[in-house]
Amino acid sequence: MQNLKIGSTVISYSIKKSFRAKNVNISVGVDGVQVVAPVSMDDSEIIPLVEKKREWILNKFESYRQRLAQIRPVRELVSGETLLFMGKDYPLKVIEAEGAFVTINLTDSQFLVYINKDIPLEKRREAIRSELEQWYISKAKRVIEERLELFNNRIRVNIKTVRFKNQKTRWGSCSNKGNLNFNWKLVMAPTYIVDYVVVHELCHLIQMNHSKEFWQQVKSLIPDYKERRKWLKENGIKLNV
Repeated sequence: MQNLKIGSTVISYSIKKSFRAKNVNISVGVDGVQVVAPVSMDDSEIIPLVEKKREWILNKFESYRQRLAQIRPVRELVSGETLLFMGKDYPLKVIEAEGAFVTINLTDSQFLVYINKDIPLEKRREAIRSELEQWYISKAKRVIEERLELFNNRIRVNIKTVRFKNQKTRWGSCSNKGNLNFNWKLVMAPTYIVDYVVVHELCHLIQMNHSKEFWQQVKSLIPDYKERRKWLKENGIKLNV
């Protein structure tokens, strides 16, 4: 990852090499700022070209962020709202209780949030949000590690570590050392979407690029990966607490 500093704003971007790329292409979207360049170009050649587009990148970045704020639901985390888990919407019910600070329980039909009645109203949303994040992280760890094991039994790559992060613009990432990172919000999506991201990152441990060979590897495990990728691009902004 590279950082582009524009005034007080710092924008991170990734550089990816492609055999099909003839020029440097910069895009801003749900995957963040991405730079795709020909494999023949060194980063030392690419970075100055990105720097020249700094104002354009900032304008696109701010425009996308504003559009995202309009689309992404703002949750007050009160009874009557809904939360996603594994592609299903569950009604939220907040219950005042003695003792426990905040406790989360998902039943077959709803999210139950027990919160200490003495917590001031103005602090409840953040208290609930913090506990929900920890709850989702624990579920993401279980679900994603199960799917990793399932698909890795088929392609056999070496996984060193698996981490779960609150990545604002990425669903997964990996390093050539075998380290995998996943956005915990992914567990809000249906299983078949989780599978696409899992397979995407596993295949990067074979091909550290988005070459034709990489996508063929993905397709061998997820034949309809294009439809799943499209779903994530269109619905990813809804996966939020």
